[in-house]
Amino acid sequence: MNVLLIEKQKVRNNLKKARQRAKGAAIYGVLKGDAYGLGLVETARFLRDEGITRFAVGHPYEGAVLREAGFGNEEILMLRSTAEPHEVEEILDAHLVASVGSRDAAIVLSGLAERRGTVAEAQIKIDTGLGRYGFLPDEFDKIQSVYQYISNLAICGVYTHINAHAGAGAARAQVEAFRALLNRMQSLGMDPGIVHAAGSGALFRFDLPRMDAVRIGQAMTGRLPGKKNGLQPVGTVVCPVSEIRWLPKGHKIGTSERYTCRKPTRIALLPVGLSDGIRVGRLKRGRFLSFRLFRGKTDTVRIGDSRARILGNVGLTHTAVDCTSISCAIGDTACIEADPLYCARLVKRFV
Repeated sequence: MNVLLIEKQKVRNNLKKARQRAKGAAIYGVLKGDAYGLGLVETARFLRDEGITRFAVGHPYEGAVLREAGFGNEEILMLRSTAEPHEVEEILDAHLVASVGSRDAAIVLSGLAERRGTVAEAQIKIDTGLGRYGFLPDEFDKIQSVYQYISNLAICGVYTHINAHAGAGAARAQVEAFRALLNRMQSLGMDPGIVHAAGSGALFRFDLPRMDAVRIGQAMTGRLPGKKNGLQPVGTVVCPVSEIRWLPKGHKIGTSERYTCRKPTRIALLPVGLSDGIRVGRLKRGRFLSFRLFRGKTDTVRIGDSRARILGNVGLTHTAVDCTSISCAIGDTACIEADPLYCARLVKRFV
């Protein structure tokens, strides 16, 4: 079986580094995208064992899965505003803390909560520059109306998301706009509840105010762009050697990125490839995710105590490596470093 190993010691190290950067602020464990590939329920259990009881998800069904897995009392924040009634019903069913980033979202949430005879917990989402979800800072009248005129909502927090890729100046401007909004709210007696702004990128890249809480997601994988900050990359794909064969001098391996054997070459074939996250990752600048081939450590595979070089381009479901000068047999275990985010097909195992 092909498996993605999640090394607990490395995740624990990354969590420790995040806590040091948080400087006492509360931590939300962000579990969207199957916990950035680490595994939704397994990661939540690990974090709970490490003392974290606040979580954030990207879809209502993720929150429902956590509730069914025994997370009955923990706070689970739906980290996305939505005015779509079916999604809002799912949020209420799973007793999640909703995000309200528009008047429409507030009205739908309040109306469905009233129909159920309940009050929905919610946090106000502010868009300080990311351009996705949230009230703009100059839409204060709309935010105020949520507090004053929309019933069946209990506002328990206000948050934004600092764009860690926009530069230090832009990040500071986002924080200033957010703080100005908070000051105005508090001057009018509007209780913001828990206040948070920094996700993994902003937390590790900038020395910004931590506020009441920070959100840790991608940092758990140890794969943030830029300086490592003591983070350790998590994720090792483990698979068996499925085939071994000799190729003559001059024979080519691969398709677009072909390798020509300079001498008779013994190759091992591994039943994992691009669809399993092998040599797939982020652009170096980290501005967005991209399907691309990497160079460096991911050019080699560990088989036993030796390392074997990847030959040619990685296929969709297979990888060829040079085992001419190492001990290697069919069924031997091969280990390849991979970003969990791209290993959705694989079984996850915490070790």
